[in-house]
Amino acid sequence: MKQALYFGVLSVLLAGCSQFKTNKQTAPIPINLESHVQALDENAQAEDVPTPTPKIITSNSRTMLLGKWYGIRKTNNGGQKEWLTERSADGTYRVDFRFTAKNGDVRTQSEVGFWGVSGGTYFRIFRGWITIEGMKPADPTKADHYDAYAIQSLNDTYFSYKHVNREHVYTVKKMPADFRLPLNVKSESDEPLTFSF
Repeated sequence: MKQALYFGVLSVLLAGCSQFKTNKQTAPIPINLESHVQALDENAQAEDVPTPTPKIITSNSRTMLLGKWYGIRKTNNGGQKEWLTERSADGTYRVDFRFTAKNGDVRTQSEVGFWGVSGGTYFRIFRGWITIEGMKPADPTKADHYDAYAIQSLNDTYFSYKHVNREHVYTVKKMPADFRLPLNVKSESDEPLTFSF
């Protein structure tokens, strides 16, 4: 039964991913990226970052988490890591990562999977990487591909969550629908990468 369910879900994911198309070889930096990156840390200090909510209603938090959420943090080696998570109402998510090394070298990666909320817990199930050829499925037997986070605080502007096992705390900011991270993609197509099932 488990094996049949696994193959059923995987076939649905792969069928949806067969429609993948990508941007130009190196996507141009969106006009709004630099201003958002510079303003994120300044605004986080100036704006009213939400305080912990004693009781979280699942339906409300799920609705609030839809859309695009952006995070940025410095890395230990002097670079920075950016990520843009887009959660859809159908329970799928896509996260684009952009890693900038201290010397300016840039590396990008895109991942997809499922997400959800239950009470005060946000969770995600990583299903694979987006490549030019389609989706490269992740090994579903690896425990690291399943993550649970305690929701620390959530409002229309900021979302703070703590990994249950690693105890890392992440704070991300809600972004407009047209916000995108520039991705380094090798392709001739003009359409963006998408994930659906």
